[in-house]
Amino acid sequence: MEQYFYTDTIYLQDDKLYKNDKIIKNHNWHHILSEYGWNKLNIRWIKKLNRLKNGTAPKNSLFGTLDCGGDGDCFFHCLSYALKSEELFNIDYDMDVKKIRKLISDNIDNEKFNDIISIYKVLYDSNDFYEEWDPYKITINEFKEIINGEGDNYWCDQILLNNIKEILNINLIILNNNDILNEYYYYPISYDYNKNNKTIILLYENEIHFKLIGYFKDNNMKMIFNNKNIPNEIINLINIR
Repeated sequence: MEQYFYTDTIYLQDDKLYKNDKIIKNHNWHHILSEYGWNKLNIRWIKKLNRLKNGTAPKNSLFGTLDCGGDGDCFFHCLSYALKSEELFNIDYDMDVKKIRKLISDNIDNEKFNDIISIYKVLYDSNDFYEEWDPYKITINEFKEIINGEGDNYWCDQILLNNIKEILNINLIILNNNDILNEYYYYPISYDYNKNNKTIILLYENEIHFKLIGYFKDNNMKMIFNNKNIPNEIINLINIR
């Protein structure tokens, strides 16, 4: 099968990762894949998830994080990277940041716009609105321009998460990691997990940055999951039965 190179020495072949023709294994994945940018998940989260695992937790945690980029687009970069990983397996997910933003804006009609803006108006009136635009004055076309990344960036928030889930037909699971406040918890989202959808897991660091969470399984770093291969620790974390 064709080799897909991540670096000069790390490549994917037959759905397994190799370095210099040697297969990468559970005990050394973090050392080798650090060359590509993967790091172990925060130790606090590792301990939390180990307690939730069905069976014995591995000696070397298999959860990793990848910084996919910033510039106000970290959330979209993570989505893009995870979705593009499916292209290796001939799944049609040709989604870069611009395409994801455009897909969201294209799916906002007048009814959805009014629903979204009504929420922002409530936040605005309660002094809990931190965007630079005014929800009482913005038009639907101006709002779509913002989502597309023109002018003010549209940062990821609870409202955006709900729209992303519906538009892309995916589950988004977010682990909150706040080292400043010493808080580590599952970030609740106002929609139910759908077992029929693919799942992307994200880490939200210190309330400013998103990273992609992967899981090293079967000699490969998984970045998007179905209901059969999602780690049971994650299932238990969000109480899915």
